[in-house]
Amino acid sequence: MPSSKTLTDKPAAGAGRGPDRRKSSTRSSGGEFVHSVLSFTRLEIPEVEVFETVVTFAPDVDPLEAHDRLAAVFGHKAGDGHFMFRADSEAAGRYWVQSVDPWPRWPEGATTTLEPSRRIIQLEGGLMYQFSLVVCTGRERIENGQKHIEPYATAAEFEDWFSAVAPEQGFKLLMHSAAVDVLRFRHAGKGYKVGLGRLDGALEVVEAQPMKRAILRGFGSHRRLGLGMLQLSR
Repeated sequence: MPSSKTLTDKPAAGAGRGPDRRKSSTRSSGGEFVHSVLSFTRLEIPEVEVFETVVTFAPDVDPLEAHDRLAAVFGHKAGDGHFMFRADSEAAGRYWVQSVDPWPRWPEGATTTLEPSRRIIQLEGGLMYQFSLVVCTGRERIENGQKHIEPYATAAEFEDWFSAVAPEQGFKLLMHSAAVDVLRFRHAGKGYKVGLGRLDGALEVVEAQPMKRAILRGFGSHRRLGLGMLQLSR
């Protein structure tokens, strides 16, 4: 009966080894070696580069005032493709801010800030992303040359609206739900009330370029109030 192999047994030279990962070589018809190197095709995946941070103002700083202080940093209004912001629901005066350009300075009156982090959002087709969106949209009408919005009043209307705009914005909804809410604040001694919807769910990227525009420019109206910023996560 053959003896069993022990831990000190060694395989014969060359036996049991995986493929040699060094450069391979073949002999040409002229007798000289011709070396070959394995190469890989690099996939060009569309992406968006943004800088994200959290900025906190005093609790009595309203959304319009916060917008003006942020716009002074970047030289543009929210939704112009340079920056978007969104109020943190857990603390008055605290805002999530997403910008295309690095921050040149902090906004006036900021009490605390986090160092902006550089983030690369890949927009590869077929990938699933979780999303969150606080948005004001509804029926539009023009009065005295000005656009007025009558916000949707039910969650179903917000869900139907988001399903309708998804194809032109470059994505497909996989699942989503909505809830209605109201933004109330005071500015320059006057009270304001804005109806909005809170949408959450999952989506799939279909076309990168319109999806990129949607991320940078946001959705709906009243982006100066910190609305319309689409937050994505994997």
